[in-house]
Amino acid sequence: MKQNITIQDLVLTALGMALVFVATMYIKVPNALDGYFNLGDGFVLLFASFLSPGLSFLAGGLGSALADVAGGYAYYFLPTLLIKGLEAVVVSCLIRRYGEKVRIPAYLLGAVIMVTGYFLAKWYLKGNMMVAAAGIPENILQSAAGVAIAVVACPLIRRSLARSRAHSTV
Repeated sequence: MKQNITIQDLVLTALGMALVFVATMYIKVPNALDGYFNLGDGFVLLFASFLSPGLSFLAGGLGSALADVAGGYAYYFLPTLLIKGLEAVVVSCLIRRYGEKVRIPAYLLGAVIMVTGYFLAKWYLKGNMMVAAAGIPENILQSAAGVAIAVVACPLIRRSLARSRAHSTV
């Protein structure tokens, strides 16, 4: 299936990638378990709400993974790319298929993907299930903050995009 990607789609994808990167890289609190709490998930979910699945993968997955590299966690690049990318793709697919009525459940499923994905990645990278499990509460808190950000911001962004599209067709 061929999809036309507009200039606005490209700009939103780049903006999403940049905001995910900044919220992940600069709005973070390091923890004692070789990681950090950040607000990037809110922007992963937010941009997945209105970008196509492929563009959502780029904004969420690549934006987050590049923040890991820039922040000294390069060994998390591939797990982060896949985890955040999958989170964004699933949310985008659900919202595109079923509409706004599934937005919050889609965000919650995205949060489950993130928490589970990092548990598995940390278990593999650290070789210890208990070390990986110790990060679950923090990832749940990070996910909850991300869901809250997306729930509040999405209607505002949707209105702004609708106005922008209406003015560009005149």
